[in-house]
Amino acid sequence: MPPDATETKRKLMDAAIAEFAQYGLAGARVDRIAENAPANKRSIYMHFGTKEELFDKVVSDSFLQLAGSIAFGEDHLVGYAGDLFDRLEKWPHIQRLYLWSGLEREQSVASEVEGYRRRVLDIQAAQEAGRIRADIPPAELMAMVIAVVISWKTAAWSLKALQPDYACQSDSTRRAAVVAAVAGLVQPPS
Repeated sequence: MPPDATETKRKLMDAAIAEFAQYGLAGARVDRIAENAPANKRSIYMHFGTKEELFDKVVSDSFLQLAGSIAFGEDHLVGYAGDLFDRLEKWPHIQRLYLWSGLEREQSVASEVEGYRRRVLDIQAAQEAGRIRADIPPAELMAMVIAVVISWKTAAWSLKALQPDYACQSDSTRRAAVVAAVAGLVQPPS
């Protein structure tokens, strides 16, 4: 009986997520993905195409999983920041994929664009209603919120050295700081 292709694809995706989160697109090795699946290398190309196509699928699927796990609406930008912080604490690989994708893939992916579109339209509606600041374009404001959420984890080690006790703080303390910063960021100017 032939092996179950669905199970093979799942194992390959799990191995690819781990590989790309650790090494990015350039550093990832198809041989390691196949070895960690365990599957043969040919099955990667058969199910997913090139390494680049597999990377794009891993990133897109991970982003869509993240987006689907967090509520978002016109009045939820501050709450979204807290929820995003929580999810990225549970799924740190997604933050790493986000960073690798920004560094290594200089083009948009249609499914990701659609995932962001609704959120950007919600921000625009909240801006038009005067609930949040309107002097920053909605997509840029969304990018700033994400940047605040991941700011400490992506900060330079030399900057982190100036506040080593922050690393010992609880997730709830860091989360509260993120939520407060986003609340200040989105507040309409007086």
